[in-house]
Amino acid sequence: MKHLLPLLILLPALAFAQGQDSKTTCADKRLLQAETLKKSGIFLPVFKHYCYSDQSGNYVLYLAEKQDVKGEEKLSSTVEAHLLKIEADQSLSSIASIRDKANADEAGMEFWSKLTEISDIDKDGSVEPILVYRFYNKKEDRPAEQDAFSGRIKIVMFYKGSKMVIRAITGTLDGERETTATDNFFALPVSVQKHLVKKMANMYEDNLYGFDNSYQFKPVNKPVKPKTK
Repeated sequence: MKHLLPLLILLPALAFAQGQDSKTTCADKRLLQAETLKKSGIFLPVFKHYCYSDQSGNYVLYLAEKQDVKGEEKLSSTVEAHLLKIEADQSLSSIASIRDKANADEAGMEFWSKLTEISDIDKDGSVEPILVYRFYNKKEDRPAEQDAFSGRIKIVMFYKGSKMVIRAITGTLDGERETTATDNFFALPVSVQKHLVKKMANMYEDNLYGFDNSYQFKPVNKPVKPKTK
């Protein structure tokens, strides 16, 4: 299930090529060579990779999925993302990474690559990549439940070398839905917080995912409602 609304993406420097999905992709084929990936600690199959530049240098962002869950959808038990800086000597240095796994009672997970953003949200000269990936519930008559009000989701932003995470669970009842964020979300510039909240609101309005809208889609830093069985 690789769908979802396209988003405006910051145009890359001339050294980088434009991908077919309107995301910035890398012209340097070396970045996908097995030796390069091995040295960078990337061992899962690379699903997407993007390049961008800002005032601090040139970067490559890898999305990797195991894609080991059998069924109609290419779901994974494990996904990874790696943000690396391309140094002057063309070596790669790690800036931030994520590695996540689906629970045993879930059907699997995947990146929603059409919701990836690579842009300078707060106009400070530094790019803030945003990634979205979803965990799917199992369903008796098919491998994964695709309904917008099932499963859970994570939105990850790499901001100035640190990792910010929004976690959301959903359900058909209001009391089942909850959106929380790591502490550093609340220290982000107001413009960045508003951008992320608007992103969730848009996903809700487009029937992509049923976020909790109790607080106008704003996440909280701890659960505030009891779960409904």
